Amino acid sequence: MLWQALKSTVFFFIRTAPIVVISIYVISYLSKKSYLVRIVSILKLERLNINPVSFTVFTLSFFNTVVAYSILSQAWREKKIDKRDVIATSLLSSFPSVFSHLYTFFIPFVIPVLGLLGLVYTALRLLVALVKTLIGYILVKKGSGKFEVKYDGLSVSENVVKVLVIMFVTYLSVEIAYSLGIFKILIDPLKFLPLHPSSLTIAVLAIFNLRSAIVFTAGLVEKGLSYKWALVGLILGNVISFSVRSAKHSLPLHVSLFGKFGLKIVIVNSIITFFLDLVIILVLLFI
Repeated sequence: MLWQALKSTVFFFIRTAPIVVISIYVISYLSKKSYLVRIVSILKLERLNINPVSFTVFTLSFFNTVVAYSILSQAWREKKIDKRDVIATSLLSSFPSVFSHLYTFFIPFVIPVLGLLGLVYTALRLLVALVKTLIGYILVKKGSGKFEVKYDGLSVSENVVKVLVIMFVTYLSVEIAYSLGIFKILIDPLKFLPLHPSSLTIAVLAIFNLRSAIVFTAGLVEKGLSYKWALVGLILGNVISFSVRSAKHSLPLHVSLFGKFGLKIVIVNSIITFFLDLVIILVLLFI
């Protein structure tokens, strides 16, 4: 059992790792040469005609959401922006926030590992973020702002090592756990749902680690799982795990920056994301 799991992991690693490494270096090169910054400039974001604070936060979110939210927090504390606009700006920044993961997570990891399925999954995550951004744009105060973006680039060696180690260890661990029937124990309470068992397995795994779920999904697709059920599993995992990730990551950041008001920001974002993900799942189920 252990030997079979190790062999399967090595084959997957040999086939996938080179693509992941090349992707990371290419994206890093583009960042260092400021090509990504130029792309944002070419998009003429100033034409959005939103107030200066929201425009600055929106633009910065393409590169570093922590810095962007720190600026938003400072502006709020200095009463340059009210609570309604803070929430609107948070929603407005959804697309650039996900876009910032495009060249650090989706392009160098998700798409190389999942292939065409990765492209579809990435597009769906961008779609959800875009809808939230449009909602934010409708709500935010209009005006005119101008901001010069600066970006320091990516730590290539750290990304490469981290991604490769996670890929190998998680794929091996999941293969062993799957062979031992551990996931069956976790899935049994969810059997009432009209879903493919593999989708439930992916969803449960995504609760603990999204990268692991993506790597595992690639293995299931190779074994015959359809794109439909693979997507349902990944998005269902996002729905189930969103509250957990919010509690571990988003909530501490927002509360540290905005105090009790940070909880409201997280709740509003979570509810909208939860609803949009459920809509996507329902659409997939009826296809």
